[in-house]
Amino acid sequence: MKWNLLILASVVIAAAGAVRAQNADADVAREMKLIQNGQAEVVKADVPALLTRYPNNPGVLYLQALTTNEGADAVRIYQSIVDNFPASEWADDALYKVYQFYYSLGLYRTAEMKMAQLKKNYPTSQYLTDAAAETQQIPEEKADSVLTTAKPAAAAEKFTLQVGAFTAAVNAEKQRTFFEGLGYPVEVLNRVKEGRSLFVVLVGTFDSAEQAKAQGAEIKKKHNIDTMVTTK
Repeated sequence: MKWNLLILASVVIAAAGAVRAQNADADVAREMKLIQNGQAEVVKADVPALLTRYPNNPGVLYLQALTTNEGADAVRIYQSIVDNFPASEWADDALYKVYQFYYSLGLYRTAEMKMAQLKKNYPTSQYLTDAAAETQQIPEEKADSVLTTAKPAAAAEKFTLQVGAFTAAVNAEKQRTFFEGLGYPVEVLNRVKEGRSLFVVLVGTFDSAEQAKAQGAEIKKKHNIDTMVTTK
């Protein structure tokens, strides 16, 4: 009898979860239509309630990122979808947004790294055709540009961790001071996007993306700071 009750409870919980997921999908679809109809501000106002109703739902997080004015904040949300919900229907959408962010800043090699991830993990993504067209437009002299200055082609590729991207230099310097206090080598780079300066904070130099990712996981665990692997 006890086992029957446990099984019944499990079935009820699973059914409730399925209904909740269906409701979330329907709400996200409705909000996406509003965005497509030019009502992004309406969706932005709806997002807090949706996050409360459906915490950690990748579709709702995608809506949050879409309606976030600050590009650096949005890209962190997109990256969290890719990292935490790689099998969701929103993962390739989010990864393409990350690619576009770096591409728009002229960080072409980092953008290419994100594109390689998109091709590998989501080979049927609708975004691959669009991205291929954009990649062809990269100026030849900039194709090898990195977060600092270009290296000779024979140089081994190095990786770093982006720990912040700020529109205010003072906030970037605070982040620099924090990580320097922890003993990390830190670099702050200024990039211009749509006429606005963006100050990117980079920590460490690594021989592989795996090493960088491991260090990023440690930073997240110890300091609750999200990081993003990029190339140098």
